[in-house]
Order: sequence, then C-alpha cells, then structure tokens
Amino acid sequence: MKRQYRLISLLLFIALVASTACFASEGSGEGGRQIWDMVWRVINFFILGALLWKLLADKIKKYFGDRRVEIAEMLEEADKAKIDAEQQYAEYQRKLENIEQDIKEIREAIMGELENEKIRIIEEGKAAAERIVEQAKWSAEQEVVKAKNTLRNQVVDMAGDMAASLVTKSMTPDDQKRIVEEYLDKVVKEN
Repeated sequence: MKRQYRLISLLLFIALVASTACFASEGSGEGGRQIWDMVWRVINFFILGALLWKLLADKIKKYFGDRRVEIAEMLEEADKAKIDAEQQYAEYQRKLENIEQDIKEIREAIMGELENEKIRIIEEGKAAAERIVEQAKWSAEQEVVKAKNTLRNQVVDMAGDMAASLVTKSMTPDDQKRIVEEYLDKVVKEN
C-alpha cells in the first residue's frame, strides 16, 4: 500500500515540476493558462487513476486470481481427460491387435456348436425314425390281428349260416320238438 502512495506522490511531483517549468518558460500570458489547464487535467487524471486503483484494485486482483485458478483447474482437467483418452486409445489398440485371434476363436466355437447341433439333430432324427418304424410295426401287427379277427368272424358267420341252412334243410318237425324238450329239461335241471 505504501508503494502505491509513493508512486502516486512521485507522479504528482513530476507533473508539478513539468508544469512549473513550462509555465516559467512561456510566461504568464495565454500560454500560461493553457499550461495550467493541462496541469489540472494531468492532476485530475492521476487523481482519477488513484481513486480507480484504490476502489477497483482488490476486485481486479481477485478477478485475475480467480481466473488464474480457474484456468489452472481447466488445464488440469484437460490433462486428466487427455490421459484418460490416451489410456482408452491404448486399450482399444490392444483389443484391435487381438481381434483377429478373437474372431478365429469365435468362428471355431461357432463351428463346434454347429457340429454338435448337427450331431444332436441327426441323433434325434434317428430316434424319431426308430419310433416311427416301431409304431408302424405295431400298427401293422394290430392290422394283421384285426384282419385275422375279421376273417375269423366272417368264417364263423359263414359256417353258422351254412350249418343253420343244413340243419333247417335236414331237420324234421319231430327233431325240432325233441331239441326243444331237451333244452327245456336242461334249463329246469340247472334251476
């Protein structure tokens, strides 16, 4: 603070000496008034400068100090971001270097899975074919049994029809009477 007052005092002294020297050489006429006018303007300028310095010096110092800190923080953040970006770049470079090997490994894994899937599908197809063959055999056997039963029933029906026609042709009324009596005796004995 003392330094500021010394500087202001020195500047005022220089301005007064310069104005006095000018006044002395010119004389006291019209030129003298112009010199005093000039001196007062210089004095007013230095007073205004001193007042502004007094009122605004702390704020200006604080502003530039804060700005310096802000710029330092921004530079520090930029350095950190640069370091992070370089690390990411290095990581991506490592990944790119290994990408061919990774692609080869993935391709081999997929081919292995496809081969396993192919084998599984073939095995399932064989199992399904065996089931179909077994089912067809069983169905064929059932059809044979059904056909045999149908033929047997037809033969029995035909034999029954033939026997009935033979019996009716060869049976006399006395035979019919005798059969009915035998049947009735048999029913009576069972009850």
